[in-house]
Amino acid sequence: MEKSTIDETRKKQVQGLTIKVMIGITVIVLLYVAYTFITKDVNMLVFQILLSIFVISYTFLADVVEPYRLGMLNDMTIGQRTGFMKMMVADVVGVGALLYWIIGMGSDTNRDILLPLLIYFFASQMKRKFRPEFEGITEEEEEAEEKAEE
Repeated sequence: MEKSTIDETRKKQVQGLTIKVMIGITVIVLLYVAYTFITKDVNMLVFQILLSIFVISYTFLADVVEPYRLGMLNDMTIGQRTGFMKMMVADVVGVGALLYWIIGMGSDTNRDILLPLLIYFFASQMKRKFRPEFEGITEEEEEAEEKAEE
């Protein structure tokens, strides 16, 4: 029981860094939006770069830095390593689609805006599916956790 409490405390501590960085980036984006409202001068490229930094930062912090700081990348089994690689592929596909959508926001071309968002959603669901494999959680443990949450 104690180990679980320590792990949860450590997890919250590590997630705190992600939250602080993301709040900082969000404040920068909001300040830029406020600046554009005040000056009526919108530089879409700057806005796209800021949103891209937000998306890439969150994904990198949540899916690479947090597991690294929690020690989840140490002594992984082959199954866990495979699960991690599947998650990273899903991340690259999902973030790539989202960045494509962000870059397309400022263009006058009539691109399909729904397809990149659907790809991102599908990639996120696949990543969620591979997460227990990376964490080394069996289906029985996962079902037991779901029942305990209810």
